[in-house]
Amino acid sequence: MKITRVESILLAIPFEDHGGIWRGSGDRKAFQTLMVRIDTDQGLSGWGEVFTKNGELALKALFDTHVAPVLLGRDATQISAIKRELERLHHNFGRVGVMAFCVSAVDLALWDILGQAAGLPLYRLLGGAGRNEIPLYASLTRYGEPRAAADTVERAVREGYGAVKLHEVLVETVPAARAAAGREIALMLDTNCPWSLAEARCNARRLEPYDLMWLEEPTWPPENMHALAALRRSTTIPIAAGENAGSLADYRVMLEAGAVDFVQPDIAKAHGLSEALKIAALAEAHDVQFMPHCFMIGPGYVHTLHLAAALEVPLLERYYVELAAEPMGAAVTPANGRVSVPQGPGLGCVPDPYAVRLYRVG
Repeated sequence: MKITRVESILLAIPFEDHGGIWRGSGDRKAFQTLMVRIDTDQGLSGWGEVFTKNGELALKALFDTHVAPVLLGRDATQISAIKRELERLHHNFGRVGVMAFCVSAVDLALWDILGQAAGLPLYRLLGGAGRNEIPLYASLTRYGEPRAAADTVERAVREGYGAVKLHEVLVETVPAARAAAGREIALMLDTNCPWSLAEARCNARRLEPYDLMWLEEPTWPPENMHALAALRRSTTIPIAAGENAGSLADYRVMLEAGAVDFVQPDIAKAHGLSEALKIAALAEAHDVQFMPHCFMIGPGYVHTLHLAAALEVPLLERYYVELAAEPMGAAVTPANGRVSVPQGPGLGCVPDPYAVRLYRVG
């Protein structure tokens, strides 16, 4: 099954929420998603997604010039061989970062094709036992103001979410959010790597009364696993991390250091589904909960959904904003804090052609 065409598609879908913005990377008016489509000579097309986070133009250029040409004429079922060739060909870009994001998207699209060729939903191809839906946690944007965060927590709970993740560095936001959520709702805090070890220890002590399910990426730099492990030993709050790691070797260091209770690879950053399966096995060997990170709204979100279904992950992250369109259509739109797993072959759904036509910018 030969690859005949590779296309990257950049969408910018406007926010339509209640004032929430991701201040950590500047005021954003739209969510950018860079989707990848790989076509074959047997009429099958697979979809992947490149992690961008405001670097979408550079990543599109990198993918189109350095990755897409390598794929033409290759056998789409040879996922490991193609992934290995791309990684070795472009090893000077490093094992973590922009090239890994591009390679991840290719890996995802090829798994979609393989599922279609086998006539199986991706989660079943990965060995899943047949979960039809996954509970979600609402992953909020950063508000930086306790009342605004609390109001959004209340809204998520009303919509049926049983778990909510904050993205805040202001510790005072957490008691406001806990009061809004009540004690029955799981509450997580992702700080996005702001604190030294000493600061993290101090703030963790302040946070302990609020019964957090986990404290995510509290220390800078994120690759310092010894600091993260030291923090974990000093607090009663479970520690989560992993979205900024890249290779299997990074996760081995993390797990051998005893740095985390939850390991969080992002399949759009950490070399795709192929690597995620290895990381999950490594986590199980270390008795650590595998909990994939997901900052995507396109095909990458659906791939993560299938991965969660296959590995029986207890909760899946859902970026909690209102957008002008759902890029993957109604099939994977949350309802009452849960999402159904598509049952068609491969991903089981494709990007909404109307959304692609209306919001494509590159």
